[in-house]
Amino acid sequence: MHSLNTWQPQSLPTEAITLPAELYTSEVIYQLEQRLIFGKTWCYVGHVSQLQGAGSYFTVELAEQPLIIVQDQSNNLRGFFNVCPHRAAPLATDSGKCNRLTCLYHAWSFDLEGNLKGIPDMQEAENFSWADQALTPIQIDTWGPFIFVNLDLNAPPLGNQLGELPELFKSYQFNEWARVHSVDYYTDTNWKLYVENNVESYHEFSVHSSIAKYYKATKAEARHHYYLQYAPFPPDDEYYSMDADLIFSGLGDVEKHGKWTVSLFPNFAWIIRPWIAIIYLIDPQGRSRTRIRWDWLVPDTEAAKSPQNLEPLIQFFDNIQQEDLRLLPAIQKRIQSSGYRPGRLSPTREVGTHLFQELVMRHLTQTVDSK
Repeated sequence: MHSLNTWQPQSLPTEAITLPAELYTSEVIYQLEQRLIFGKTWCYVGHVSQLQGAGSYFTVELAEQPLIIVQDQSNNLRGFFNVCPHRAAPLATDSGKCNRLTCLYHAWSFDLEGNLKGIPDMQEAENFSWADQALTPIQIDTWGPFIFVNLDLNAPPLGNQLGELPELFKSYQFNEWARVHSVDYYTDTNWKLYVENNVESYHEFSVHSSIAKYYKATKAEARHHYYLQYAPFPPDDEYYSMDADLIFSGLGDVEKHGKWTVSLFPNFAWIIRPWIAIIYLIDPQGRSRTRIRWDWLVPDTEAAKSPQNLEPLIQFFDNIQQEDLRLLPAIQKRIQSSGYRPGRLSPTREVGTHLFQELVMRHLTQTVDSK
């Protein structure tokens, strides 16, 4: 592809522009992203509350790769491709609990460590190796209650990609928050357009009237593999009149008096306020189709988990999401038009977009620094 062969890193203040159209429209580019980004980086797949002890599992797709996440009999997390090694049928759907994973097609069964344990009507198969028929594993690790996988068994550990994030946000103690709501959104948009929208504040004053009051005070930085955006609450913010049992205790002054938007390359993000966290799983489902899973976390108090508290919060943030989802397909359409040309990025408001695009291009051209 021409854009990959000619790409060079760009200085944000002096020259950085948006990506060429083919990065959002090309099937070849999308297949490269499946292999070189979603196949080789740590990606978010779920929350530990989706598992309920030994034998529990849930299934998930990541850039069209079918996966299954399992808690084995020793309560260790394990991940596999949700593909039977016999004839590629699924081992499970949705979520549940079991002692063995049993193929839905021909009933081959596997223990929760992925080893083949049962095969009907194969007694006459010669030179059959049970060990060779084990499930294909993937790397799995956690940051607090957040589950990440890497399809590359030789990839560096999750901590390399997280960098400073665990230390920066340790006061939130998200293991103590309750997961109370989950919803999937779909958009006819390339996944990168959704991420780019999520890692800049430039559009907030014009697209999101409900949060425009934070725009001028918003500060952002982008480094390593992540984007950090923070805005302090103005004196008239609702926070200052909220009941204490709706707010997570133990936060420092910065966390107590402002809101964060955080994005970790390639598919994990969150919105954090002292009383709510929305966790993003961004899942490409084609070159112009994206699923976004939102999981809602609140402090683990009866007041915070009550319908009276949750329903207005869900409506408020859903409205913001819908404002973006109404606009992004129109952008996708126009990138595909002959009238599109890359435009200059704002040196102050699009620092996250710039870093994200640089990371995408480094991965696709195989020059990313894994340190």
